Amino acid sequence: MRYIIGVDGGGTKTEAVAYDLDGNKISEGKSGYGNLLINEKQAIINIIQAIKQCSIPLQNEECLFICLGLAGYGGVEDPQNIESELKKTFGIPFIIVNDGMIAHAALLKGKDGVLTISGTGSVSIGVHNGNEKMAGGWGHILGDEGSGYWIALQAFMNMTKEEDEGIPYSHLTRVVLTELGYCSVTELKKFIYSATKAEISAFVPYIVQQAESGDEFSENVLIQAGSHLARSTLTVCQKLNYRKNVTVAIKGSVLTNIPMVQNSFIKQVKSALPEATFILEDVSSTLGCYYLSMKYISK
Repeated sequence: MRYIIGVDGGGTKTEAVAYDLDGNKISEGKSGYGNLLINEKQAIINIIQAIKQCSIPLQNEECLFICLGLAGYGGVEDPQNIESELKKTFGIPFIIVNDGMIAHAALLKGKDGVLTISGTGSVSIGVHNGNEKMAGGWGHILGDEGSGYWIALQAFMNMTKEEDEGIPYSHLTRVVLTELGYCSVTELKKFIYSATKAEISAFVPYIVQQAESGDEFSENVLIQAGSHLARSTLTVCQKLNYRKNVTVAIKGSVLTNIPMVQNSFIKQVKSALPEATFILEDVSSTLGCYYLSMKYISK
């Protein structure tokens, strides 16, 4: 049996999955983070470990190709290190792309369309007639509008406004302070300037709860998040000269799990592109490696 291996290397884990040439999953392996920007040496070790683990049950079979989608890959100064390690360890043809590209291929089954991702960060990626374009993905300092980090930050910024202007603390502010173990917004800097993006994003569920209870500020933040993500999507469509019949896929906890964000997003996109169709279900990003690999194998 011949097969390919797809690798999804993220900030917390690496998943390697073997697919037969019909796209059926036949084996898998998992290890630690695969984002080379966290610690390149350890990430390479983790990636190789996941691939080896995936390959163990298939030692008597033939691997034709390895496709790797790695978070942060575009920011790596010298890709030679991981490339040489893969060549030395496996001796199998491979490609390395950003993890967003395998997610795109997975959800759109290797076909044209736009993928918008919103989790801790946010980005839109489009493919049309062989062209690839992107909008967003700038990180939390330069952008990431509509992401979990951005949503949470709006609440924290509003808390400082209440403190500065002497406005009575909202219920959301009191909930956040209780969770942090603080009595006053004046203590907020202790958390904000030492917290990770993920720790800040973890406050999104409190905003969602308040929005579902009718809190106007929280509702508006979630609707704005959907609008920002729609704008990113439409920017990619414009870059690719998509005028109609575009397929839009979504991924990430914010867009898939928060109805107010998703509804706002779909409404804004359809107002500009009424014929747009949406893919709302989720699949493993490693499946995108299968579709990309098959294109290379068939060349």
